[in-house]
Amino acid sequence: MKKQWGSCSAKGDLILNPHLVKATKECIDYVILHELCHIEEHNHSDKFWRLLNQVMPNWKEVKSKLDGMAELYLNN
Repeated sequence: MKKQWGSCSAKGDLILNPHLVKATKECIDYVILHELCHIEEHNHSDKFWRLLNQVMPNWKEVKSKLDGMAELYLNN
């Protein structure tokens, strides 16, 4: 995984990028919750984002932090 933090298969198997351990707990929680939401909704539809918003209301802020660190974390 060089370009993403995690994924969720159609069977519900979650895969997390090993570099995620370098991120803050809050960012790790965001990735895990994001992927868990894919078990319920397998795409990035409005329903998916509403579900993520229910389990992590500040996800946009956390995602922004993670996106800002992505180049450093994913390339090392």
